Amino acid sequence: MLLRTALLEDAETSAERLGALLAEICVDEVGDACIVLDEDLWPSLKEPDAAIAVAELLGIELELNETSMSFPFAWPGLGHVTTSTPEYVQLLLEAHQEKGVIRRTFKDD
Repeated sequence: MLLRTALLEDAETSAERLGALLAEICVDEVGDACIVLDEDLWPSLKEPDAAIAVAELLGIELELNETSMSFPFAWPGLGHVTTSTPEYVQLLLEAHQEKGVIRRTFKDD
């Protein structure tokens, strides 16, 4: 939990926050940890500094890996253009609507 919390602290955009939440974190039999981050959600050159610092404080070796997971939404790159979750959701909805994936109708109250 501490490593995931640190990943969330490292996250700057909506996509990175999703990447921190969806990251696979495994601990082996000697207590060392491995974090697997989705390449679409977490920039490959970005070091998770807070997670590395937490691992160091806990005295555990931390291995970082990258994978291409099955992201639940189309256009994962949209999450890198905003730090606002509501704005990210709006961008997702607009992209899906533009492609005809969803149709939204609004009631006039």
